[in-house]
Amino acid sequence: MPPRPGGKVFQKIQVSVKKFFGLLSLLLSVVAVQAQTLRLQLLDKNNSENVPFAYVHILSGTGTVLNTVQTDENGVANVVAEEYPFSMEVNALGFETAKKAFITAPAANTITIYMAKKFSTLNEVVITGLNTPQRQKDALSVYKIITKEQIQAQGAVTLNEVMKNQLNVRVNNDNILGSNMRMQGLGGDKVKILIDGLPINGREGGNINLSQINLNNVDRIEMIQGPMSVVYGTDALGGIVNIITKTEKKPLSVNAGVYYESIGKYNFDASVSKRIDKRNQLTLGGGRNAFAGWKEIKQVHTYNNEVLAYSRGFLFKPYEQYLGNLAYTYTAPSGFNARLASDYLQDKVTNKGNLEVWDPYRAYSRDEYYRTKRSMNRLSLNGKLGKGIWQSQNGYMLYYRTRNSYRKDMVTMEETLDMDKGKQDTSSFNDVYARASYNNRIGDRFDYTVGYDINLQFATSLKINGKQKQIQDYAAYVNLSYELWKDKLKAQAGLRGAYNTVYHPPVIPTVNFLYTPIKKLQIRASYAEGYRAPSLKEMYLSFIDQNHHVLGNENLKAESSRHVQVSASYQAFEKDTDYLQFILTGFYNDVYNGITLAPTNPDDSNSIDYSYANLSHQSNTIATLQADGQYKNLHYQVGYSYNHTFADPGNYNAFSASEVTATLQYMWRKPGISFNTVYKLSGRQPFLQSNIDGSASYNGTQNAYHLCDLSLEKKFFERKLQVIAGVKNLFDFQQATISGRVSSGTHGGGVASFLPRSVFTSVRLSL
Repeated sequence: MPPRPGGKVFQKIQVSVKKFFGLLSLLLSVVAVQAQTLRLQLLDKNNSENVPFAYVHILSGTGTVLNTVQTDENGVANVVAEEYPFSMEVNALGFETAKKAFITAPAANTITIYMAKKFSTLNEVVITGLNTPQRQKDALSVYKIITKEQIQAQGAVTLNEVMKNQLNVRVNNDNILGSNMRMQGLGGDKVKILIDGLPINGREGGNINLSQINLNNVDRIEMIQGPMSVVYGTDALGGIVNIITKTEKKPLSVNAGVYYESIGKYNFDASVSKRIDKRNQLTLGGGRNAFAGWKEIKQVHTYNNEVLAYSRGFLFKPYEQYLGNLAYTYTAPSGFNARLASDYLQDKVTNKGNLEVWDPYRAYSRDEYYRTKRSMNRLSLNGKLGKGIWQSQNGYMLYYRTRNSYRKDMVTMEETLDMDKGKQDTSSFNDVYARASYNNRIGDRFDYTVGYDINLQFATSLKINGKQKQIQDYAAYVNLSYELWKDKLKAQAGLRGAYNTVYHPPVIPTVNFLYTPIKKLQIRASYAEGYRAPSLKEMYLSFIDQNHHVLGNENLKAESSRHVQVSASYQAFEKDTDYLQFILTGFYNDVYNGITLAPTNPDDSNSIDYSYANLSHQSNTIATLQADGQYKNLHYQVGYSYNHTFADPGNYNAFSASEVTATLQYMWRKPGISFNTVYKLSGRQPFLQSNIDGSASYNGTQNAYHLCDLSLEKKFFERKLQVIAGVKNLFDFQQATISGRVSSGTHGGGVASFLPRSVFTSVRLSL
């Protein structure tokens, strides 16, 4: 059949119509895709908590802002995808900016973005000393939060590296006992260091060695300056440092990191966390820290009129640490939570002695090895009981330390145990803790917390009379809070009473007020009493050799204290992620019945007989002003502190000291590089000398010094790989100058000594 006239034209029209409807159908499907609504969920990368009230900017492919939405109180926002490609830029107060791009429509309508916490503000949540988490601005005590991000930016590996930059805190380095600190002018024996709310044991010379507290498994640090004795008992009169470890909630996460510092530090760590099912999570990790030692002690030996170097020792001793941690978490459908955690440290410090004999016939020296094992095991339980919240924290802490001295033959390199008296020592402390509290609210304005605190300490040491001693402490406490003026004025009163098997602990009261006259202003005032129990060493020490005859005193009383604190915090500005707040605080501390060494025969100037007694008295007043703010890409924290210590007649005259701190963090958004600067000025003050028996005395004046650390941070591969490089101790300050010092038998502690300027690099992978 012949084709119809115009058939080819008709066929072309048909094809064109089909193409048109096909294209129209495709366009309609694309429009349908473009118009889909995505559910955005924001979570805190550290703990998987919701991130509420964040701003989500919708950007076109060219970077133009198309729309802005805000997440609700659950961290959820609905985003309408009108065109592809597009991207989201998320800004939340206290978090780094997060970005996510979409080339085509995602397979699922729910998008989850994990936010990395960067800065600490008054909107942070705190938990130390509380049954339920509370916003920092609503807490009755003044908290300082040091986030994991701030710790990493400083390249801090151990606790001493973080604390040395804090306002009202001074860190000293002892040649043997490691790093210790003073807070608010009070010794480290008056500061309680916690891990997940439970005390760390193993004090040497009254102090916890901060260089043995590793931060590779730490989520954040909460610090309270001022007494917390009602809740935490002994040693908490100067303040609390609570180290809070990570709690993973992701289905599977793998973390690994390496650290290098040019002065001879080589570290690595790794961990893996697996969610077994909806209720169970398991985390396992470990690592190794190594330091080759620094600064040989330059000394020489003369033999046959020739000068020979015979120094083998280091000012900063070499060490090697092995770390391990395990955590298991169970969450019941009712909300009940149980967490079992264990951290293990094995530490070896080497103290190489100088050559004592060096001649053609023999050569030998004496070396010391200090080995420490610390096991910190915790079981935490919490849940609802009736209308209230109950919480239980239980722990077993083991601290085991040995000192072994050897005579080393430098020809054969053989070591022989030195059997002279006092050359070997073994100490062990086994502490059992059991704490529980219950918090409930009655009506709209009144709530109460009741709790108990049990501490059983068992000690073994060659320097303790009888070698083995124990102390048992049983305490109960109550905190009552009442809102005197709705949303304006809140008052809290607390009381702690205890029974102890070897001494009589005082009854401890506290009163706190929080006044919020306007939304942006919080005024806090408190009166509290605190105490420090006499240690087993102070009660039962037997330190006798040719040069010492120091005995403990079983009749010691607890050190007692009175404290007044007034603080005002004002949020001067807050818009989106920009803010500025000021915090002005005044402290007054009065510590009496202080435990110190006293001569047993004061009339005999040649006597070496000493014993501990309640003789010292220390009081001071402190004023601090701090500013914390963020403007666009710059975050800053600056602080000034003035500390006046009143005279203690017969011991020291009145003196004053100042401190200045500054932390600057700038994010260069385009390349994604963060610049970090940490600076501290420690003013001139009397030098506090640590003696070999653990006591302290003022001896001369320590001049002012500056510390500064710089670092750069960059993240790659969607924030999975973090690289930090920087300089520590930029000004190369190594040791403070001491004027007017009288030479005496010190243990080497007290002098402000720091490692020299160094370059560090940290690389961390998070999957």
